[in-house]
Amino acid sequence: MTNMPELKSKLRHWTLVLGVIQVTFGCMVGFIPPDAVQWFRGIVMAHMEFTANGVLMIVLGLLVKELGLGAMALKLWFVTLQLGTWTNGLAGLVGAFMGYSSKLMPTLSEKFPPPHGMDHPLVTGILQLCGVTIMLALLLTIFGLLTARAATGDGR
Repeated sequence: MTNMPELKSKLRHWTLVLGVIQVTFGCMVGFIPPDAVQWFRGIVMAHMEFTANGVLMIVLGLLVKELGLGAMALKLWFVTLQLGTWTNGLAGLVGAFMGYSSKLMPTLSEKFPPPHGMDHPLVTGILQLCGVTIMLALLLTIFGLLTARAATGDGR
């Protein structure tokens, strides 16, 4: 049997630590000079996504103790949250260094066309992984918050 308070405490700790690391990494990405990459707009995207998703991770980390999820669901929540938030910025980094964008970013690509094309399968695949995993993490968060409220009998 899993010690749920201990598991939640560990997941909370690591979610907060990794969230702060992600924000820090996002800030560091912002120091990459335009001439160091093939498509600088990818760096701007990565900088914004890493910092914003790091903040999201920190906020969700603060909610861990409120989640009414079982041990396996909590572990799945943690893994999907990590994959979803980190791959969002990673897509920008990959695009920046390769000089490609994705069909999933039509407005960005139209306003700031990448030099080698607007649909690289790696950039698109990373964004698809991001979308699926971050949505799963968010849905698990909502479910966990709702089931915790139901379990306490407090329907307010």
